[in-house]
Amino acid sequence: MGHSRAKLFAWLQGADFYKDLHSRAIEVLPDGKNRTWLDFGCGPGLFTRLAAGKGYSAIGIDKDPLMIREAEKIAKSETSSAVFIKGDIFESRTQGAAVVSASSLLAVLDDKVRGFQALLKVVDPGGLLLIVEPTDRMTTKAVDVLIQEGLSDERIDGLRMWARARQGNAIDPEIFRTGEVQPVTFTPLLGGLVGAWLFQKEPSL
Repeated sequence: MGHSRAKLFAWLQGADFYKDLHSRAIEVLPDGKNRTWLDFGCGPGLFTRLAAGKGYSAIGIDKDPLMIREAEKIAKSETSSAVFIKGDIFESRTQGAAVVSASSLLAVLDDKVRGFQALLKVVDPGGLLLIVEPTDRMTTKAVDVLIQEGLSDERIDGLRMWARARQGNAIDPEIFRTGEVQPVTFTPLLGGLVGAWLFQKEPSL
């Protein structure tokens, strides 16, 4: 089942709509200049590879070894410099990073606030945290409207599957109100069905 799950996620991450929204999510970030980017819950590694393509020393982290294996396989085929390691958001021993990201991770955690705080903890002072998640607008009906408006139907069943899993179960942005940071920017993606929240951690005094 785990192997099939990794293949399914790789298939979804290969869809044009999925690649496009994640490419747009990182457009607002500066070029990497070989600074460290940690991507938690990386799955088959699309976001990590995009970060590497922007010049970051990008490391994808996932607790599922089959996801890591799939990510390494794809990275090798694309000659990406992205590196992948097995790890867990709540047990991370990695050092801080200029950028930390998580895409479609918080929604599947039981304790979303704790997850958000764990991500923020790994960000270097003055560094950035990028969260990409479906919004409460993500529904199968909204997907059908996008398709009617001209969205490519390439692997569109993956988007419908994603919508079924998230409709009525999207994260509440209130979890981001920790008192430590506030969003620097919010970027609606895929017609607002997905959002990208960018935070900046306070620099050290």
